[in-house]
Amino acid sequence: MYVELKHINKHFGNFKASDDVSFGIEKGKLIGLLGPSGSGKTTILRMIAGLETPDNGDIIIDGKIINNVPASKRGIGFVFQSYALFRYMTVFENIAFGLRVLKKPENEIKERVAELVKLIGLEGLEKRYPSQLSGGQRQRVAFARALAPNPQLLLLDEPFAAIDAKVRQELRHWLKEMIAKLGVTSIFVTHDQDEAIEVADEIIIMNKGRIDQIGKPLDVYSTPKTSFVASFFGQPSIFKDYSKFNSFEAIDGAEQAIVRPEFVKVTKKDETQKYGKSAQEGVVTDVAFRGSGIELTVLVNGETLTARRSFDEPSVSVGEKVDVFVYRIFVTAGDNAYLLENKSFRDPVIVI
Repeated sequence: MYVELKHINKHFGNFKASDDVSFGIEKGKLIGLLGPSGSGKTTILRMIAGLETPDNGDIIIDGKIINNVPASKRGIGFVFQSYALFRYMTVFENIAFGLRVLKKPENEIKERVAELVKLIGLEGLEKRYPSQLSGGQRQRVAFARALAPNPQLLLLDEPFAAIDAKVRQELRHWLKEMIAKLGVTSIFVTHDQDEAIEVADEIIIMNKGRIDQIGKPLDVYSTPKTSFVASFFGQPSIFKDYSKFNSFEAIDGAEQAIVRPEFVKVTKKDETQKYGKSAQEGVVTDVAFRGSGIELTVLVNGETLTARRSFDEPSVSVGEKVDVFVYRIFVTAGDNAYLLENKSFRDPVIVI
């Protein structure tokens, strides 16, 4: 492993920000640190950068323990969510800043900055100041500034948080392509699930200072190993008694059920219902336009479920009675998550 954290603990007073955190990252990978506010992900990033010191445990980069190495000597690039560009420096000077600190020759600085300006697609804007750039352009400059000294590791703290939705989507693709092209090992912190799934090679899910799960985005999303991870993604409906829904196997010690919108099929009364025997009647309580489709809130047997329909399907109205088929469900017992499939859909599959 190129980057390793071994049994890292960090307290801020009585608050435990990192609780025996251990993981490894292969060279050249783009890793997403994902979790809710207060889960400890930014603390981990800052300890790797040298901006915080662990109470105990080791941080290892390229086989060397760096706990006592000053931040300036770690060879790490850091991109902040607020850009942190120097307002009175041009694009050129912002990117060149780290190279000047290292006292690189002027011809080498000009060559490196020109290379990076081309890489981030801002040729011709070298003399502009940050106030003359869009949010997306400023973040690209911050990215180039972090890369200028050729860091061995790139850290990004919610790099798209201050950017509007459309530009954020564009920058996600751009960042993934740039990291792949440069081959620099990178870790980015985010609380945006879609962002982590789309950009990261692997995701590390954090909760209350601990790691709940590590894996490829699809694996973490589709086969959560803990109740927290199962309930973290998407817009889940959570309730206790899943026996209200037909044709699911009983799990000993079951505490709650988690149903994601994609697990629910809503059909109008005059539409064909393939699994009619297991479908149940529900009442639509809300209809919302979500850009990529229609989001429905449906009341079934006293439980509220969220479901989706496409624009191509006939419209559904608030107050309308519909058929609701729940074909998949997560059930949690203790800290374990089990995936069950409706018996009328196929034989149940359990993932622990």
